[in-house]
Amino acid sequence: MNVDLHNHFGRNGKNPGFDKTIDLVSKKLGKDSVIGFTNCSSEDYRFENFVRQSGKYERVWVGDKNRILFVPEKQVYVIGTEEVITKQGHLLVAGTLAYNKIQKNDKSLSLEDALKSAEDFNGIKIAVHPFGWSGTGNYISEHPHLLYSFDGWEVYNASSELAIPGFLPSEANQDSSFFYNSIIKENFPIGACAFTDGHSAEVIGRSYTKLDIKKLSIDSLRKGIKENTNFENLYTQSAKFDAFKHAVKMFAHKYLHTGD
Repeated sequence: MNVDLHNHFGRNGKNPGFDKTIDLVSKKLGKDSVIGFTNCSSEDYRFENFVRQSGKYERVWVGDKNRILFVPEKQVYVIGTEEVITKQGHLLVAGTLAYNKIQKNDKSLSLEDALKSAEDFNGIKIAVHPFGWSGTGNYISEHPHLLYSFDGWEVYNASSELAIPGFLPSEANQDSSFFYNSIIKENFPIGACAFTDGHSAEVIGRSYTKLDIKKLSIDSLRKGIKENTNFENLYTQSAKFDAFKHAVKMFAHKYLHTGD
């Protein structure tokens, strides 16, 4: 399965509609592909809103927790993920429970508490852009015992290819890959991942991870992620222009009070 778990689809989850988005996922990632719709705050329901959008394609929930939606006609899986903002950096949790956020309104959430909350509902824990903007890499370097709590390490983030001096660090992906190969690979049961971290539907599948999974579930996805240590299973293509457009929109929204 080709898996791209880290996608935001615009600041508010903007997308071209349920059917068209599924068509794009099928076209970019192929049959038996997995796309993550990523919420990123306690007030963010882009995954929930997406799966409720109107459309003609049949939808089937996998399991009984409303975590994974299957679209049989296109053989596409949609999974809810949450990018949790902690004091020590961002954590991606895949297989989140619908309407049940790890990150509440408490901005003092620690990485340790976020990891514990993810474990409580069997979420898949992935360090994303660990040496990029708001990554956990430096903190984890000082507290390596935390690595035992992770399932995956994003060695390549397509949006982290964008570097802006003083704002977005350069060589974030190179640093992440080096840390994985030198510290993690031989010492911790953590798999290597590549995801897009996209902010528009047009970059769906820009980067993804090919996993050996026969039947998708939260447990089989976790197992597939943890067992992948081969960088040849990572498809890595930059999404720096998409990241740049997102940065401009965020600046306009924050300082000029415009944009969506």
